[in-house]
Amino acid sequence: MRAESSKKMASFLQRILGGKKRAHQALSLTGTPAIQAKSAEAPEEGSRHHAQTPEPESKPNSLFAFVDLKDPFTPGELAEEQFPGPILSILSAKKFDSIFLFYTPHTRKNAQETEAEALQRYPDCRITLHEIPIPDPKNYRMLIGLLRAIVQKLALGWRMRGGQSYVCVSSGTAEMRAAWFLLAASGVLPAKFLQVGTPARPLYGKANVREVELRSSDWENIRDLALPTMTQLRGMPTSSLSGARGRRIPSESSSKPKETRREESPAETAEYETMDSPDELTGKERAPLQLPGLDEVLQELGIYVGSATLRHAAEQAAIAADSHLPVLLQGETGTGKEEFAKLIHRLSPRFPKNMVVINCAAIPMTLAESYLFGHVKGAFTDASTDHNGIFESADGSTLFLDEIAELTLEVQGKLLRVLQDGVVQRMGTTVPRRVDVRIIAASNRDLRKEVSAGRFREDLYFRLDVVSIRLPPLRERRHEIANLALTLLREINQRRHKPRKLGTEALLRLERYHWPGNVRELSHVLERSVLYARAEVIRGEDLLITDHDQAKDKFAALPEPREGFSVEEYLNQARKQLFLRALAACKGNQSEAAAMLGVSKQAVNKFVAGQSDNPD
Repeated sequence: MRAESSKKMASFLQRILGGKKRAHQALSLTGTPAIQAKSAEAPEEGSRHHAQTPEPESKPNSLFAFVDLKDPFTPGELAEEQFPGPILSILSAKKFDSIFLFYTPHTRKNAQETEAEALQRYPDCRITLHEIPIPDPKNYRMLIGLLRAIVQKLALGWRMRGGQSYVCVSSGTAEMRAAWFLLAASGVLPAKFLQVGTPARPLYGKANVREVELRSSDWENIRDLALPTMTQLRGMPTSSLSGARGRRIPSESSSKPKETRREESPAETAEYETMDSPDELTGKERAPLQLPGLDEVLQELGIYVGSATLRHAAEQAAIAADSHLPVLLQGETGTGKEEFAKLIHRLSPRFPKNMVVINCAAIPMTLAESYLFGHVKGAFTDASTDHNGIFESADGSTLFLDEIAELTLEVQGKLLRVLQDGVVQRMGTTVPRRVDVRIIAASNRDLRKEVSAGRFREDLYFRLDVVSIRLPPLRERRHEIANLALTLLREINQRRHKPRKLGTEALLRLERYHWPGNVRELSHVLERSVLYARAEVIRGEDLLITDHDQAKDKFAALPEPREGFSVEEYLNQARKQLFLRALAACKGNQSEAAAMLGVSKQAVNKFVAGQSDNPD
C-alpha cells in the first residue's frame, strides 16, 4: 500500500514538473535511489568551484540553499547587533562537504558575502555558486524550470558519490521554498529538509536548526511554506494536499484556454480523483493529536517569558490545561490574560476546536443573557427566530470570558448554573440544553474585593477560583523589559521594509518607565516609535511614551539639575518629543499637528524635514 501511494505522489509531482522521469531519477519519497548510477556527471559549466579537499571516509553531506536577503547576517534589534542568517545558522549546526548556493541578480551581493564568510569559517568545505537569471524571484514557472535543469545534474553526481543531500527551507521567497519541496518530493533531488526556527517565527542560530520530514506533524510546516504558492500558480485548489482526497486536482493543461486544452484520459482522471493525503502517501496512519511541550507553545504563540514569576504562571497554566476545571486569570490590563487563555487552550485536549473569545464589557447589558445563552422565537419583541447562544457555539471547546466582572448579578447566576450542571437554558423556554464547555475567565479587578462590595457573586467566585493564576505587572519584572522590547521589535520589523534598532539609551528609558498599561502599552509605544522614527537607530528621545498618570503639577516630571546637565539639550529633546507626539496623535497630518502645538505649519514641515526652525 505504501509503495502504491508513493508512486501516486511521485507521478503527480512529475506531472506538475513536466515530462517523465528517466530511470536514474526514479526515487521514492524517502529519498532512496531506485537505480544507482555508475559515473559522475561533469559539474555545470560556468559555475564557480573552489579547490576540492580529499573526500572523507564517512558519508559526505551537501547543502542546497537559496541565498536570502538575511544572509550572511541579519541585523538584531539592538544597535550594532548581528545574527547569523539562515545559511550560516545551518552550517554551524551540521557539517557539510559541499554547499550549492543559488541566487538571483537581486541577491548577488548577499551570495558573494555569504560565500566569503562561509569559506573563512569552514575552509575545508567546497562551495559552488549558481545564478538563476530571473528578474522576478516570484516567477514560479521560470524559477522551477531553471532550477530543475541545474539541480538534476548536481544531484545525480552527488548521489553517485553516496552523499546525503539537505535543503534549506528557511531562505528565499515562498516560490523558492515550494520549488525545493517539489524537487525533493518528486525524486529529482532526494534530500532532507532543514529549517531554522519555524515559518511563522524565524529564529536564527545553531540552537534553532532542526530537520523536518513529510510526517503528519512536520508536513504542516512544509505545506505552509510550499502549497500556498504552488496552488496559486499551478491552478490547483486552494485546499492543501492533506484535504485533497476525493477532489480533482487539475493538471497544467487545466489552466490553458478551453480551445487548446488537452483531453484527459480516464486513467489520468481517476488518478487525480484518488489522490491520497500526505499521511497515506508515507504509508502511515494519521497519528493521534500530540500535545506539544510548554516551551514550544510559548514560542508558537509569541509569549515571552523572562522572569521566574511569569515562568511559574506559565507552568501553572500548562498543568491546568490537561484538566476540564475552570481557570481564573487575574492581572492588570495588558498583562497578557488572553494570551495565557490561548496557551491553556493550545495545550488542552480541546485544541482541535477553536477557542471562543468574548469580552463581557462589550456586551450590552440588556442583550447579555440572550447573547450568552440564546433565545427562542418570541422570547422578546425582536426574537423572530430561535438563536443559539455563545455557550452552544462553544460546545466541546473552550470559552474565554474576558472582564467577567462586567456581567450583571442576574447573568452571573445563570453562568453559575452552567458551571454546576453543564446545561444552558435559552430565554423563553424552560428546556435545558446540555453543553460541554471549558470556562476560562479573566478580570483586571480584584474579584475578592468585588465580592465584598456586592458586585460579584461569592458562589460564582469560588466556582471560578478552583484554578487561579495571577499575571504579574511589567513593573514587577523590570529586568526582562529590555529583552521583551527587543523581541517585540523583532516582530514589528518582520512587517516592515526598513527595520529599526534600539539604542542603549532607549533601552534604559524603557526599563525606567513604570508601564501602567504593561506589555500592551510597551508594544504600542514601540509600534508608534518605529512608525515615526527618522533614523535607523531609535534613541531615548525618539520613544513616544505617553504617560497619562503624571502628577497634576506639570513641572513634577522635570529632571533635577546635576553636573553635566545641559538645559539647551534638554529643551531640544523635549521639543522633539512634543512634535513627535503631536504628529502621532494627528496620524501624520502636519497642519493638525501645528494647530495642536500652537506653531506654524512651516515649523512642523521643517521638523519633519530634519531641519531646525530655532534662530541661530
